[in-house]
Amino acid sequence: MEAGTTDWDRYYPDPTGSPVAAHPLAEALAARLATQPDPRVLLLGIGSGRNVGPFVRAGVRVHAVEQDVARAEAAKRAFVANDSVCIECACYGGPFPERTRVAGALSTHALLHGTPAAIAAAVQAVRERLETGGSFFVTLGSVRDPRFGRGTRIAEGAFAPSDGSEAGVTHSFFDEAGVRSLFSAFELEGAYEDCAAATVGTWAHEPDQARDIVHWYVKARLPEDA
Repeated sequence: MEAGTTDWDRYYPDPTGSPVAAHPLAEALAARLATQPDPRVLLLGIGSGRNVGPFVRAGVRVHAVEQDVARAEAAKRAFVANDSVCIECACYGGPFPERTRVAGALSTHALLHGTPAAIAAAVQAVRERLETGGSFFVTLGSVRDPRFGRGTRIAEGAFAPSDGSEAGVTHSFFDEAGVRSLFSAFELEGAYEDCAAATVGTWAHEPDQARDIVHWYVKARLPEDA
C-alpha cells in the first residue's frame, strides 16, 4: 500500500488503479455529522467502499448494509482492521440486523436499482433506524435519464436494460412528484436533478456509459415530531 493511503482509500480502485473519489453527498453528510457527539451513519450499499473514508476521517462510526453476499464479504475483509466500520449482509428493505439508531444515512447507488416498491421499503427501513432529526442523503434515478423507458418494463417507472454492463438489472426512475411522495415522511432540504457523469460509481459504469446518466440528489431530514 502506498504511503499516505488507507484501506478505505484503496478499496475497489477504479480500472485505472487510482483511488476512487467519494461521492459529494458522502462528503457533505460526513461534514454535518462530524459536529455531533459520537455520531453513527448507516450506509445503504457498500459499493466500491469509496464513501467510507469521509466518515472515518470525520470520526463517524460506519454501519454498512450490503445485500450482495460477495461484495459484503469482500468489504468485510477490506475493513477488518478498522473497528469503526461494521459491514453486514442484509436486504435493503430491512429489517437490518443492527438496530442502533443513527444520526445519518446515505445511499449513492443502492436505491438506483429495484422497483419503486422495493425502494420505498428501503426508505422506510432507513427511517426506522434514524434518530429524530436525522439526515438521509440519497441519489435516485431520474426520468430525464435517457435510459428511462428503454429495455424491459418491470413495473411502473422501472425498466431493465437489455444490454451493457447492467443488462437485466432493474432501474427505477422518478419525477419530482415521485421523489416527494417517496420522502413524504421526511422534510426535504433539497432535491435536484443533474448529470451524474462525475459522481456515478466507476466500479459500475464505464465513462462512456456514465456521461448521459441523470440522477436526483436528495437531502432529507426526519422531522422532530416523527
